[in-house]
Amino acid sequence: MDVIRKLEDVWDNGESAPASLSCEELDHFKRITNAKRVVARRWVYRGQVHQTPFFVRLLPDESGLVQYENNDPRSRRLLVLNGDESQRLSITVPQIDGHSRPERGYLSLPPSSARFGGIEWGCEGNDGYTDYLFDFDWNTGELLRYARPTRPW
Repeated sequence: MDVIRKLEDVWDNGESAPASLSCEELDHFKRITNAKRVVARRWVYRGQVHQTPFFVRLLPDESGLVQYENNDPRSRRLLVLNGDESQRLSITVPQIDGHSRPERGYLSLPPSSARFGGIEWGCEGNDGYTDYLFDFDWNTGELLRYARPTRPW
């Protein structure tokens, strides 16, 4: 399987840095380069450099990326991209039960800092009625499981 390599942030001053910098490393980078904000993400896939102005997260298996549709958290859709930027699939707010109102819900970019219900790389969200931590199969878009938090985040 081909994987994404060298995911990095591109800054407003043209500098780039690994997307996985710690807070201390990021502060140091900004101080020495005078960078202010990230303007793109760049990576290497199959020897080719790709770049997007959207904020993306690398999938755990490094085979693709997740982003909000149109870089808009209000879109209620996450897009899963292949390493070459082609769209693999889209994920929408799921219908959990009769109370669900997906048109009122949201999904946050994974991974969530919340860990419960055995979900390790899930995304926080709301089905339009209740808060959940959702666990999707990032290759098929299937909702694998969900868990309700014991308290709102």
